[in-house]
Amino acid sequence: MSKNYTPNDLANFVFRELARSKTSKKPSKSILEQLFNTLYYTSLQTEEGQFIKVTITLYDHLSAHKTVTHNDDWKFFPFGTPMEFSVKNLVKLSKAADPWSSSLSVYYNENEQLFIHGMIDQAVHYQNFLNYERDNEPLYPGMIQTMINGIGILNVMLEYQPLAALNQNYLVRHYPNVFEYGPVSDFIVSSSAYSKKELEKAMKEKLDETDVEVFNDFIFEYVIQSISRILLKIKNYHHGGAILITKDFKPSTDLNIKYKLEYNRIQTAVMNILSTVMDSEALEKVIKSLKRRGEDMPIELHEEYDLSEIDIEDSFNELSGAVRFVSSLTCVDGLVLLSPQMVVHGFGAVISEKGHPDVVYISNASKPANKLVKMAPSHFGTRHQSMFSYCLKHPESLGFVVSQDGEIRAIKNVNGKIIVWENIKVYQFLKSNKLAKVVGWKP
Repeated sequence: MSKNYTPNDLANFVFRELARSKTSKKPSKSILEQLFNTLYYTSLQTEEGQFIKVTITLYDHLSAHKTVTHNDDWKFFPFGTPMEFSVKNLVKLSKAADPWSSSLSVYYNENEQLFIHGMIDQAVHYQNFLNYERDNEPLYPGMIQTMINGIGILNVMLEYQPLAALNQNYLVRHYPNVFEYGPVSDFIVSSSAYSKKELEKAMKEKLDETDVEVFNDFIFEYVIQSISRILLKIKNYHHGGAILITKDFKPSTDLNIKYKLEYNRIQTAVMNILSTVMDSEALEKVIKSLKRRGEDMPIELHEEYDLSEIDIEDSFNELSGAVRFVSSLTCVDGLVLLSPQMVVHGFGAVISEKGHPDVVYISNASKPANKLVKMAPSHFGTRHQSMFSYCLKHPESLGFVVSQDGEIRAIKNVNGKIIVWENIKVYQFLKSNKLAKVVGWKP
């Protein structure tokens, strides 16, 4: 019989990880238990029919001496009077503390009592980084952050690395990096790659094999980033959804597409980013060469370089808009059908294939090991079961299903077995140098 995990189990795990970390101040297990239990019971409440979403930053506001170096750095703003860290107060304050704008600053006294001391602003930059809307990571506030991301769902972060999550009664300690290792990554690498001829046509120049390899590596990074961003936006809709990526798409009786649509804007944006970045790098080489020779730079070259920077920004904005467009298609019942190069073929698609596998295999590592957990397909909902059936019959396919509670699963046929990866890494996580060992997101 599987164990039901509690906020105390989350506290115990986080305490052990922090105990062997390089953080200067380490909260006791008792403090973490108070923190996580209060947040867990807060997550079970509703406010005006909506579930609570709030981020708590454990921050020592008394001894911290922070110097603001950038205008968009976060700042701590104290309340006139500290407030009791309670479910009632958290429910009230959550309306004013949207996780995309701010977090509540919480700390403990000498008696290990927790209080809400104020608010920390500029959280939008932290969230934008995690969601691939920003390239460089902003300054991180406090010791750890804990986010309520759903009913009974707590996520604990140290800087930009997840420590652990409590997903109702399940403790998440590993985030399989399926986009960088294993069958999912291998499928995307091989199926999203462009031929030398295709790249030469897109770039309008002759390329050697090294160029082709470099360009395809670049394209792969933006394909997996686009998939991640789509999945994160589906997660934030809180209605669930699914996307199916398949090679050599042809209409068949296995898939009924209600809304046929050919939308290639993500593909176009990725190629535009590649082209503009390459142009900018070429201009930089010319400018550096002139500087080395001590020659003046023509005004035309200045203007051309400035325009290239604008073109790069426009291309990134194009990708952001296209990702949002595709993500919104999942709001209609049915899945969104994509090619490996991120061209939409339609949405509202329903899988009619009924040949379910006898069992599916759960893998907690991106490269499936020998110790796979067998599970009956009936354990999952209809979205998952349909995806199992399609991937079983069509091995050159890759499915992603987002549950209403926000859990994201990848599904792939690997040598005739339907492998399911749970809690996959989709956020832009970074390793924290404060941890002695990588936790929570092993490949």
